[in-house]
Amino acid sequence: MKTVFRTLTIFILFSLQLFSSVNLNSSNSFIKGEPFIFEFEVSGSSINFPKIEKIEEYVVQNLGTSRSLQIINGKYSEKISQKFQILPQKEFTIPSFIFEIDGIKIESASKKILEKKADKTISDNFDLQLISSKKEAYIGEEILLTLVFKYKKNLQITNLGFEPPHFENFWYKKVDTNRRYEENEYIVQELEYILFAQKSGKVEIKPLSIIVQQVKQDSRFGNFSFLGVPTEKKIYSNPLEFDIKELPENTKLIGEFSIYSEVDKQELKEGESLSLKLNITGVGNFDDIKDYTLELKDAIIYDNKPKIETKYSDMGLEGTYEKIFSIVPSSSLIIPSFTIKYFDKKQNKVIEKRTKEYKILVNNIKSKEEPILEKSVKKEPTKVIEKNSSFEEKLLFFLFGCFVTLLIFGLFTYVRISKNRTKKDNNPLIKKIKSSKNKEELLKILLPYLKYNIELDELIFKCEKTNEFKEIKKTIIALVKQLDIKG
Repeated sequence: MKTVFRTLTIFILFSLQLFSSVNLNSSNSFIKGEPFIFEFEVSGSSINFPKIEKIEEYVVQNLGTSRSLQIINGKYSEKISQKFQILPQKEFTIPSFIFEIDGIKIESASKKILEKKADKTISDNFDLQLISSKKEAYIGEEILLTLVFKYKKNLQITNLGFEPPHFENFWYKKVDTNRRYEENEYIVQELEYILFAQKSGKVEIKPLSIIVQQVKQDSRFGNFSFLGVPTEKKIYSNPLEFDIKELPENTKLIGEFSIYSEVDKQELKEGESLSLKLNITGVGNFDDIKDYTLELKDAIIYDNKPKIETKYSDMGLEGTYEKIFSIVPSSSLIIPSFTIKYFDKKQNKVIEKRTKEYKILVNNIKSKEEPILEKSVKKEPTKVIEKNSSFEEKLLFFLFGCFVTLLIFGLFTYVRISKNRTKKDNNPLIKKIKSSKNKEELLKILLPYLKYNIELDELIFKCEKTNEFKEIKKTIIALVKQLDIKG
């Protein structure tokens, strides 16, 4: 009897394990700087997941859970999938975790994940290229970096996912250019950045990436598939390596600069103020210019934050630095000169320039004027004439004020409504929809906005089947205005 009971127990446990499983789905490698995603798929009648909050020193983010029912040999079981994400910096191991399935503890397998370098994507449809203006530079010297993305004209791209890059060991700023043009059978987009190296030696920029969402082609709908989910593809650029040199000792600026100053007066009365303006112009790393200060013993000094403006040209990073000091001296004094020291790459030497100093003469005339003021004629007391307003006048002013306030508010509301209405009518997407001559043209215009809104999706599918083109077109225009979709 005991043998039968033991055999039955083993059979039940074996059956439960047969329909219970834990699967770890993930890549075998990761790219540094990019999120790594892994998934646990667990099957069983009753499932308890362990808490997965950390793997080694990396915090784990739960991306969500999905559930489904499945039937195996006439028996129902549940399948639960949980996705997780971490941001690793070096190779790591996903450890084994204990899952409780149908009252039995099952341990998942561990998995070692290796670091992998991103390789440039080679494709006939896409290309992402990094181009630099120079490969050798000094610390602080500007480098123009151009990002060029190309894709074929006939591809139906619904979205381009490009996050602002992080250039390690570089300080950088985006240039206000965003060129888009056609070249042979490709559409080309260009972005530009100015980089300033902060570290000497061999410095690398790792490949950048763009996530492309592309509509699946289907010949049944004229090469468009309205029902398919857009596919995603990650496009990688080439890496870049720079040879960065140190600047001479005690030098932080590189380029070619001019410095000058001016005062609005050099002779004034005691208590009066004078204005001192400091200007720096030229080509170089203006954002590394120190904040100039001024210290004078016998004066009160007010200053503002420096105003720095830069733009990139064929000469390099041109710029201006301007700062204004307001000085109230109590006696005559000398305003010292300001200096700027920088490395001139053309002359291969450190240059120092300075402004001139100013002698300020203060005339102390208060003591001479005081006796004369004492002998002046006695002042007569000022007479104040008071006028009492009547209740009727006060009421009239109050009502008039209310009327003016209501009038101004009404005009403001009217102008605002008119602007919003005009803005919606000038929406480029609405103009495109209005210009469409048939439902095929309309469907091509609306293709990128599929999955944007449920009502809009229904109208797109309805447009595909209906013959009432003009009516459905009016309804779509009204919904686009309501949703305020930008073209």
